[in-house]
Amino acid sequence: MSDDENPREELYQRFRESLRRPVSERFFDEDELVEVYDYAGDLNDDYVQMEVLFCGARLYPESQALSERRALLYLDTSIDDSDTPSPAAGEYINDNIDTFSPIFDIVRLETEQPSEPKEALEFLLTQYGTFNDEEMIRFCDLALDLGQYDWLKTNLERLKTKTDNKDIIHFEMMNAADENGDNDFMARMAEELIESEPFNVGYWHRLFRAQARAGKEEEARNTFDYAAALSQDDADMLLSLASDVYTFAPFLYKEAYDMLEGIREKSPDLFPILDCQCAMLIRSGMGDKAVHSLMDYATAHPENPMVLRQLLLCNIREAGEFIDRYFAATGNDSLPADIYSEVVNTLTLHGGSRSLVAILERNNPPTLDENDFAAYIEALFSLRMYQRVTKEMEAYQYKALLEAMPLKGNAAAYSYMVALLKTDRYDDAMAYFRKIRPGCESMMADGPMPIRLSVRTILTLGDKMQRHPASEKLYWEFFDMLDYSKK
Repeated sequence: MSDDENPREELYQRFRESLRRPVSERFFDEDELVEVYDYAGDLNDDYVQMEVLFCGARLYPESQALSERRALLYLDTSIDDSDTPSPAAGEYINDNIDTFSPIFDIVRLETEQPSEPKEALEFLLTQYGTFNDEEMIRFCDLALDLGQYDWLKTNLERLKTKTDNKDIIHFEMMNAADENGDNDFMARMAEELIESEPFNVGYWHRLFRAQARAGKEEEARNTFDYAAALSQDDADMLLSLASDVYTFAPFLYKEAYDMLEGIREKSPDLFPILDCQCAMLIRSGMGDKAVHSLMDYATAHPENPMVLRQLLLCNIREAGEFIDRYFAATGNDSLPADIYSEVVNTLTLHGGSRSLVAILERNNPPTLDENDFAAYIEALFSLRMYQRVTKEMEAYQYKALLEAMPLKGNAAAYSYMVALLKTDRYDDAMAYFRKIRPGCESMMADGPMPIRLSVRTILTLGDKMQRHPASEKLYWEFFDMLDYSKK
């Protein structure tokens, strides 16, 4: 449908254009402003929603519909990334203490968090007649926020008498059941919705999820086939369906893989499709095939950080050559922030030392945080790059590292001591040991078991240093830092 054929879109655009003119020249009736506000909400356009409320306050200061939407906007505006409502919601309700409606009472209860939630819900349900769609959605949200999922289930039929649109109830309860892992009830709600809209692929998808998660293999197979047929060339929907197969229905891996392959044949550059396929291959014991597919894609798309991430996570040895290709293709100084930590941690845990060094060196080591620097030292040490270990440790505030991260700091301290010994700097190693020994002994007395074990490593090495002085260069030359306890 074109914009001209969509009255809500046309009205929305007209309102946006009016914002360039003086306030006195913006003329919209109350119903139009409500429509623009709701449509902007569908588009997640906070700016237009705010401007609608400003305009409405000037033109229709007594409008209850706009006043309710202001209350909801305050409610939905959290003070941070949490779900905590802004204090503005409670203040607005208090400033309109004599205003009563389903929406105002819902916002009031959301901000007050009543000690007797069931009684509060019962009061709302009996206080008002039929709820409109928004009111019913918000009522269900309130009940869930108050921890009353079971109450909603118990009162399902009663709730249906409070609305002219029963599918609103079914949809909200389907979502709630999904979040609560209530598979049978989720399937029941999805079936109710399918009865109303038999070709809505989203409802079929949710039915499949419920059946697969409940282990109903035969039913899930039939629903999967129907959902896939309805989706046809909708790559996003098919990917979502395949993701649920990966998570809940391993018995459908082949069917889901082949389904995605059809999409890849038409759009080979869609990495999320390949990513999902590779995940299923790995879980099916065909990791080599997955790695080869990822390598082929990385060769064609060296600038894609996600394929590099997957290569590093599933096959460290094969991924190394693609790191430099990525940096060359992008000109970036480091990996994107959203995958950087995950990749570094994985390489640290699974011994991808060369890849780890290649990545971490893109950041000047002094700028690395304590965690990344500890990983950097560990990687250099495992590669027996002793000169580099000593250089980087001496350029870094390793005392702060020990204080901030005793466990990883101790590992770095041990690496540093061995590196000094390996580079014929016995006296420096001994001096460093004497410097950190009091702190190590304190941690041995009071620290938790993992830290005590790491400290014991340092103290054992110090004991060996006292028994094997600098004159015994041959001992330190052949000292095996990876198996020192057997020496």
